[in-house]
Amino acid sequence: MTESNDRGNDEVRIRELIEEWRSAVLAKNADALIRHYASDVVVFDVVPPASFSGSDQYRDNWQRWFDSMKGPIAFEMNDVQVTASDDIAYAHSVNRVVIGGQENVVRATVCFRKIDGDWRVVHEHASVPLMMDMDPDDQS
Repeated sequence: MTESNDRGNDEVRIRELIEEWRSAVLAKNADALIRHYASDVVVFDVVPPASFSGSDQYRDNWQRWFDSMKGPIAFEMNDVQVTASDDIAYAHSVNRVVIGGQENVVRATVCFRKIDGDWRVVHEHASVPLMMDMDPDDQS
């Protein structure tokens, strides 16, 4: 197999992992969601606390968030871009999250490392756009 085919297969695998993650969010299944994370993952999140070290802590925070929700979640990942090399990859997307009728936009960047032959999330950064009511002509 050529290097370009390997990278193509890696991109396909990462996209599969991303879809498994999205399905786990929709199912509110923290165990399924966290299973592709490295144990020492570092996460910068939009849900407090703002940062985590370790998959156990991150899983617990997801579970608290899921337990606090009433009703279903709508979750769309738009414009997912994946770039992979031999053992490092990243993906980014702009996501639409609807909970209880309230719509949010969440931007995500996810970094992967190939560990024991499969891709694991080693860093994740989620953010929400800061909406500022600013007059572009106001320089004060």
